[in-house]
Amino acid sequence: MLKNFIWCFLFLSLSASISGQAWEFEQNIVLEGVLKRAERTIIKNPGGEKQTKVERSIVLITDKPLLFSHSITIGTEQLASTETSYPHIEVSLPEEFMPLIEKHVRCCGNFRRSFDFFGDKVILHINTALDCDQPIDSLKTVFYEPEEVEVSGLLYKATYPGPPEYMSIKMGDHPEEVVILILKSPINIEIKGEDNFNEPEKGVRELQVVFSDSMLSKHNMKEEVILKGTLYHAHTAHHRRRVLMMVKSWKVNQSIITAPD
Repeated sequence: MLKNFIWCFLFLSLSASISGQAWEFEQNIVLEGVLKRAERTIIKNPGGEKQTKVERSIVLITDKPLLFSHSITIGTEQLASTETSYPHIEVSLPEEFMPLIEKHVRCCGNFRRSFDFFGDKVILHINTALDCDQPIDSLKTVFYEPEEVEVSGLLYKATYPGPPEYMSIKMGDHPEEVVILILKSPINIEIKGEDNFNEPEKGVRELQVVFSDSMLSKHNMKEEVILKGTLYHAHTAHHRRRVLMMVKSWKVNQSIITAPD
């Protein structure tokens, strides 16, 4: 009974040797390191029957080790405390930043506990990832609506789970198809004038695009295109990227020679 009572008062604090500073779970932090794909093999022997499972994940190998402090407290009395140093941490990485795997990056995000209450697994949920080899000041800066902007890149379609739960198509959620633009070069997006709706974003690599008129053909989806339109920040569950573009006109980039089918 006492053991269960202690677990109910388990607190986990985190600190990083890069600054010696502690964070609450919902506070944004900045870490630098290299993104890597990782896997581990778990072998279990329930009832003497060997079972093997491979778990795959993405980790951030930090430039400096992270120091995790675990403590068990009842009231004001601390019963136990341990500190462990980790050279890497598992991350939740949005699709936009997948091309940065194997690169040295600067990540902004927050720590979250795993769903296993009795475990001590912590995951870094990344909101923004910047390529350290591509200085943020070197990126082109554009502005939100009403200013019209021009961007170029490749388009592709993606399907995500929609209502009612926005969790799983297999579990009954309605599929929602969206069009994504992979930008030829990352951009910074700023606010001009008074704007209580949009938010500045750095190192944007992909945009969700909405066509106000005609949609590109299936053939054009394989070519580099130039889009003109206005940008606005994501604000609903239907928005799958940080920033969206309302496309007013488009054309195939004539300077790019595409191979015939």
